[in-house]
Amino acid sequence: MIEQTFEATLYAPLFYSSSEGRAIRTQPTLSSTALMHALGYRYFELEKRYAEFGEDATTADYSHLREQPFFVTDMRPIAVETDERTFRSTDYRSERHFTTNDTDIANQVSGSKSVPEILEKSGAAYQTIRNYLGITPGSTFEFTVWSETELPEHPFFRMGIKQTGEFRAKPAELDTLVLNKYLLSEVYELPDELLTDLVEHSQRFNRGNDPRLQHFVGVEPEFVRDQIVPEVLG
Repeated sequence: MIEQTFEATLYAPLFYSSSEGRAIRTQPTLSSTALMHALGYRYFELEKRYAEFGEDATTADYSHLREQPFFVTDMRPIAVETDERTFRSTDYRSERHFTTNDTDIANQVSGSKSVPEILEKSGAAYQTIRNYLGITPGSTFEFTVWSETELPEHPFFRMGIKQTGEFRAKPAELDTLVLNKYLLSEVYELPDELLTDLVEHSQRFNRGNDPRLQHFVGVEPEFVRDQIVPEVLG
């Protein structure tokens, strides 16, 4: 099994929805499920699914990744900025009645204070602007790949919504391994005993609201090589 570690540099804004609110943000650690798709499309002939129907369109299914002849870590942030406004959307609402505790908004709607011109022309009662904050070009990441065939010395791949995030990578020394719990438990279905051992052989375990955002950080390389890689690629 070939092990390669890379440092990847982002050359175009990258966006994923990691947390939502008025600002929809991308977390600094990029998931291994996204990286597997990116590398799979470019180097391992992974089939692209352009459209899903029925339940498949709303339920995430990564089972096809189990058949791939390679395994990856999460992309660990080295130097990352996450304040890039990749794009924004505006939601216009046209309800006749709504409740608000904001005095300023109430005055605008009741007519005692001027309404912004864009609202007057839209015919909507109110609008919500949502900013989509992605990762800034120039950000760098570390990731490691185990595969049966060697990747190019300087791999190139795209990630993110509309594949806007353009990465170029170069060989690097292994620093810190970060493994994705969702990939290991839900896709590869590793036994709970092995996952417990993995926690004990990691510097820490980062929990997240979304199961796909939980990470084993600082895993001992020898434990991964001896216990995890043979299990997922064996």
